[in-house]
Amino acid sequence: MQSHSKIVIFNDTHGWHSEQLVNALKAYKISAVLCDLADCTIDLDKPTGLSIPGFEEKLPAAALVRGIAPGTLEQITLRMDVLHTLAELSVPVLNPASAIEHTVDKARTSLRLHLSGLKTPKTWASENPQQARIIAAKQFKKSLSVVIKPLFGCQGKGIKKINNLDEFDALTVVGDAFYMQEYIEPFEENNWQDWRLMVVDNVVCAAMSRRSSHWITNFAQGASCFATTITPEMELLAIKATQAVEADYAGVDLIRNKDGSYTVLEVNSVPAWKGLFQATGINAADNIAKALAKRIASTQAETRDHVQ
Repeated sequence: MQSHSKIVIFNDTHGWHSEQLVNALKAYKISAVLCDLADCTIDLDKPTGLSIPGFEEKLPAAALVRGIAPGTLEQITLRMDVLHTLAELSVPVLNPASAIEHTVDKARTSLRLHLSGLKTPKTWASENPQQARIIAAKQFKKSLSVVIKPLFGCQGKGIKKINNLDEFDALTVVGDAFYMQEYIEPFEENNWQDWRLMVVDNVVCAAMSRRSSHWITNFAQGASCFATTITPEMELLAIKATQAVEADYAGVDLIRNKDGSYTVLEVNSVPAWKGLFQATGINAADNIAKALAKRIASTQAETRDHVQ
């Protein structure tokens, strides 16, 4: 890229990940303003209708979404309005609002994966406690456990494994929404393991195995991370899962079933990669920066062609 470009990186708290991205972008002569989506304003006095800190004169060359803070429905809606509008103004956005909407809500992710024909755990979501109890009871009668997760959540927080109706009746679910999945027994007994694959532009750029003495295998919950090789089945499943949620990049979590096949546990459109970097030495920031630079160059070329 010949000319200098200036982008915005959105997150409510900027730290290690933002620093890695800023450094990786320098190789493409791209500078970044660190900003919180909550600080952006819809302002119809502006020609674009948007006011973004650090971009008083013109819009950013691109926007990179690293995180969106929790908020009310109204607050989240306003933040998504900003991302939707940037894309409508031909500003490349990684990941676009559509991908975030498909993944921030776990039920939506499950539906997208299911309708794409991809393997994912049996899932039920309901705001009716009686319906949820009936569903759970059917699983318990089969001597199966269910996993209860917050509809909006990350890093393994608030996840519980329920084995019977007494435990179910003692539950207090977040937001009065029951999001339940079948519990996947580990491939090897008492050896809980899953895999995180980082996909950028339909390529798996890094992968790690997460192992734990507990059934929750998130890095943030104390699991150990290891570099790993992946099979063609795992690679294709991760890429297709990323495509199913329309993400440019994503962290895809896979688990191995008792029969040896793999299933998609989760797709994260604002993934962290510090644990992945520590395990593999591969910094996903380099791949994300390359993807962003490619989109900026394409947009600039389209603009020049339009002007000519």
